[in-house]
Amino acid sequence: MEVRELTFKGESDPKLYACGKCGKAYYPKIYSGREEVIHAAARRAAEECCKPRFCDCGTELDSAWTACRPCRDRKMLAKATIIKAADYSGPVSAECAGEWGEGYSSDLAAMIEACHDAGEPVPAYCHPCTDHPLRVDPDSILENATEEMHEEAADQIVDADELKAYINAWNEKQTCVTYYEDRRRVIIIDRVAFDDIMSGPAAKWRRPDGCGE
Repeated sequence: MEVRELTFKGESDPKLYACGKCGKAYYPKIYSGREEVIHAAARRAAEECCKPRFCDCGTELDSAWTACRPCRDRKMLAKATIIKAADYSGPVSAECAGEWGEGYSSDLAAMIEACHDAGEPVPAYCHPCTDHPLRVDPDSILENATEEMHEEAADQIVDADELKAYINAWNEKQTCVTYYEDRRRVIIIDRVAFDDIMSGPAAKWRRPDGCGE
């Protein structure tokens, strides 16, 4: 890729190196090392700025990622702990609309039913979810309340334990819960389709029959 050397007016030594395609400039001083080393690093960054980049599988990358989506997902799935569908009950997240929308469902059966109702293929796998119930932290409230006050303000609070006990009791009454996808665990729905995904770049992400285990 063509590199443009940018100099101060009246000087000849380059101060910045810019990509000849998009114009993004690279400053040598952000690198460490001898003068010639940091200038070489900045020039190299400008040369490679808009140069086509490829995933290890050969797919051209069009973003800041160092791997394509299928390869990133395979790497994530390879590290995940496999949970048997029969051993899990609770909310799940998958690559589908989902019972609750945005891929979330109250459980595995509801997710599969939602796929059928929407005419979508059932995903090869899904992830269990972790629950995050609504909670108010009394310590944070007191810390924020005294943040702009004098240094001893926190030590002068009267009946702080009474406030904490009240808030903790209030917390226990709350039923509002948000669920987040847990990508460290995976539930395999269709073993054949899952193995296809893990086998390589040409694998399909879903099987049209959507059969489950």
